[in-house]
Amino acid sequence: KFRSVAFVLLFDLGSEAAAATAVIMNRCSASIARKVSPIEFKVDRPFLFFIRETKQDLVLFHGKYVSPPAAS
Repeated sequence: KFRSVAFVLLFDLGSEAAAATAVIMNRCSASIARKVSPIEFKVDRPFLFFIRETKQDLVLFHGKYVSPPAAS
């Protein structure tokens, strides 16, 4: 089993978010699970984003991405 918890704090001057995931294992043989490839998300322009709760269609958090970080 996997258990994930996340939170978003909103302040006048910004926001803070965090997440944690725990793995709960039982003593038994494991089934072979297929590997999931990571998703690559390239950003090359500004955009808005929203975190929504879909059952009640509520916007829980929104933000905007303005520009990519400078290359190092």
